[in-house]
Amino acid sequence: MRVLCVICGLCYHPVKAEPASDVIDSNPPLAEQNVDTSRVVLDAMLIEESNNDSMSYTVFDAKSATKTDTPIMEIPQSIQVIPGSVLKDQDQQTLSGAIENVSSVVAPKTTELLTSEFLVRGFKSQFYTDSLPTYGSANAADPLSLVNVERIEVVKGPTSTLFGGGLGAPVGGLVNVVSKQPMPEAQYVFSFRGGSFTTLNPSFDLNQPLTDDDTVLFRLTGEYEYSESYIDALENQNYAFFPTIAFNFSPDTHLIVRGQYSHVEFLEYSGLRAEGTIADAPYTIPPYRFSGATDTPKSTVDNFMLTAEFVHRFSRYLEGSIQARYYENNFAEYSSFTHQLIIDGVGDFGKPGPSYLPFYSGVLPASVNEFVINPNLIIDFETEFLTDMTHKILFGLEYDTTLAKAQLGVYYDELDDIWLDVADRYDDITYLEIEGGNISQSQNDHYETLGVYLQDQMDITQRLHFLTSLRWTSVTVDEIGAKTTNSSVTPRVGAVFDITDKLSFFAGYGEGFRAVTALFGETPEPEESSQIEGGFKFDFYEMGLSGSVAGYQLIRKNVAVPDPNGAFSSIQAGEQTSYGAELDFLWEPFDSLSILGNYAYTNAKLTQHSSPELLIGDFLPRVPEHSGRIAVHYRFMGGVLEGLGVGMGLTGMSKRYISLPNEYAVDGFYRIDAQASYPLTEYLDLTVNIQNLTNSQYYEPFLFLQDAVVAPGPPISAYATLTAYF
Repeated sequence: MRVLCVICGLCYHPVKAEPASDVIDSNPPLAEQNVDTSRVVLDAMLIEESNNDSMSYTVFDAKSATKTDTPIMEIPQSIQVIPGSVLKDQDQQTLSGAIENVSSVVAPKTTELLTSEFLVRGFKSQFYTDSLPTYGSANAADPLSLVNVERIEVVKGPTSTLFGGGLGAPVGGLVNVVSKQPMPEAQYVFSFRGGSFTTLNPSFDLNQPLTDDDTVLFRLTGEYEYSESYIDALENQNYAFFPTIAFNFSPDTHLIVRGQYSHVEFLEYSGLRAEGTIADAPYTIPPYRFSGATDTPKSTVDNFMLTAEFVHRFSRYLEGSIQARYYENNFAEYSSFTHQLIIDGVGDFGKPGPSYLPFYSGVLPASVNEFVINPNLIIDFETEFLTDMTHKILFGLEYDTTLAKAQLGVYYDELDDIWLDVADRYDDITYLEIEGGNISQSQNDHYETLGVYLQDQMDITQRLHFLTSLRWTSVTVDEIGAKTTNSSVTPRVGAVFDITDKLSFFAGYGEGFRAVTALFGETPEPEESSQIEGGFKFDFYEMGLSGSVAGYQLIRKNVAVPDPNGAFSSIQAGEQTSYGAELDFLWEPFDSLSILGNYAYTNAKLTQHSSPELLIGDFLPRVPEHSGRIAVHYRFMGGVLEGLGVGMGLTGMSKRYISLPNEYAVDGFYRIDAQASYPLTEYLDLTVNIQNLTNSQYYEPFLFLQDAVVAPGPPISAYATLTAYF
């Protein structure tokens, strides 16, 4: 269970045009305009030859920061891309695992699907799929599957000049999931993964052209997974299907339609008390104990999504596109947990001993229905003011309408029977369900967002690149008994100077704006953010070394935080500030070796507030001051071991506070993972993955209500995957 608030997200997908033969069009194709069509990128929906077969991790271009295909070296903002080759070599299975390859990002655990979200540079970020928002509760839009993911892009800092929907625009960062596209060549891939905790995980990826001239292409991916857990009683079952069809009407005109249906079913985990785990207490709680009633009904999450995008290039200078999406999310969340802040006036009345806490059950059914439409126009031209300059102008509109409903019920027993001994076994406790609930709250909201934005990417010279953008956003929130409309203009400016063709300096400033919804008891103010950052980007291609170094300061105002005096309400605690430095790099000195690494220093604190329960200078929960990862992968290119790939990754971070105020913190930890893959035949591969190779034992902050709880890190586990290609 968690505060009744909902978060929106967004992402964008870059692809290259695949010319279709024998198609007549009234507009001259780009090939007849002396344009190299092999290098032209039209828009997210166009068909691109997948780079999954490439061993290199190098990515040159990205769209998530600008909505246009732009060289990463020329983007005045920090952006990192995780390509499909990294996901494959590391045998990544979840978005949370893959995102560890990016600095300054804290990912939610799979057991926090309905309670937590990604943190970028210390603050909440938004989750996007293919350029459009998937508004929902916390991380509920994540299907817990990478079977349909081509690559992942992370933009750090406000992105509100270009993206919005739901309650408005991202103010902390953007996690952008890019979907796989249909390809011109038929291929059928089947995999089966099994291993620790009774994991059973079949999946498939079927790609089939529907016409001989490749004008209609189809792709279907999907998977099923069942697994138990290292935590007692927990088990998870999920499946997902992703059909995609693409129409290439001409080399310059394309339509792609994507679908998604996913279902997740799990027993919700509420974490362990800090006392008795990471903090001294007269009792000890076993680390892998399930903290609730094992007969609690399974929580379920269902996502349905239908997305269409049409792109037409009118000429080499003008391109138009329009995207639209319908998204539906339904979940039923059931929990059983201990908590001592819910019942006013109970205190320690009748408490049998120090290890006893009040025990509760809760239910939260919720639904989201969202429609969003986003037309864009891109214009390329040159001017001769003072010097020859090239411009890429982006003009766009965005309209989003979202309905969100929820009904919260919390149940507890008579006061003399409410106490539960957290140090004892929980076998005899039972999920409580009383019609109507002892505590009941509801949500029936309508959010309407309208945004207009304009962006200009200017090349002043071959070495000097400017970016300016401006967005006007209006957000109307119609909640029970209250309707408010807020609007704001948010700017972004930045510049990149190419010191050499291998090294560039960048600097940028951006602002964010987002409406807030939660149980405040009064109408909240919109949340605002501003960021200034600068650094260097490098690509020493003769050495195979590329990456970026950045420093930043990010400020958020009117931030919603849990009310220390109310389990189901929030307060706007003034201001939070994050500043830090980060390094992301890739070194591929030769084809057989890839070394991917990152380091982040993050100082994220509460700097202003109006609550006497909170202290200025407190560190924000879950955010480590120091964190990093290095992953090495080696491929045998010849000899008797030809085809064998071996890899190892080291992930670590410093201590993290688990709540506000800063009463408890988990210790720092490190974890080593290892992978190996080998082609058994021309059509059959074997992959072995060992996680937490040294069986490090550690705790992590766990977000459940605003309570001081933790969760154990996973112990050593091993998995094997057989993949067949046809």
